[in-house]
Amino acid sequence: MRYDIRVRGSVQADVVAGLGDVTAVESGRDTILLCRVPDVAALAGLLRTLAQAGLVIRELRKADPGS
Repeated sequence: MRYDIRVRGSVQADVVAGLGDVTAVESGRDTILLCRVPDVAALAGLLRTLAQAGLVIRELRKADPGS
């Protein structure tokens, strides 16, 4: 499953590197994290990790709605 997660501000490269199959793209004042996760449990873990890193999640969107 692929998700796009928009977070407020910039995300440090070392944080992105520790997230797994995630690519960060800056978009204005936000960063969009392009994420591949195997299941909902992995997505929940990723969201928890982002919150623990102090990132504010502004939007979560399923990038491949057909699956």
